Amino acid sequence: MELKSLDSTKKIAETIAINLKKNDFILLNGNLGSGKTTFSRYLINFLQKKNNRLLEEVLSPTFNIVQYYDLGKDLRIAHYDFYRLKKESEISNIGLLDTAKEFINIIEWPEFIVNSLSEFLQINFIYNVDKNLRSLTFNGKGKWSGFSIND
Repeated sequence: MELKSLDSTKKIAETIAINLKKNDFILLNGNLGSGKTTFSRYLINFLQKKNNRLLEEVLSPTFNIVQYYDLGKDLRIAHYDFYRLKKESEISNIGLLDTAKEFINIIEWPEFIVNSLSEFLQINFIYNVDKNLRSLTFNGKGKWSGFSIND
């Protein structure tokens, strides 16, 4: 699916956000600058707005690895960035699998966790620098199997 504008990225993020519940995993793959954090920002801000929360600045949690967002009504988001992780064993140090059921989990650079999950929506961001063209594909497992969005 081609991302023709930031507005199309925003609409896709909002469409996915409507379906999210605790213990859901959204896995974001793609090169640097492909749109993962922008997508996360739109998704988190949509849920904040929907739940009458103040909109927070959403940055990639590259250095602190995780950032939490409270949506009220016992609903929270954990936004992870595994870019700096070097080994799969480092995930257990973070405690992700121990606390995942309490959060909507968004993970950038999820290569080390994907095989440990039985249910997720994986979004692959593709950025063709030469053509300045962004697109994405979906891969789901469990309730997300076969997920797609019509243009």
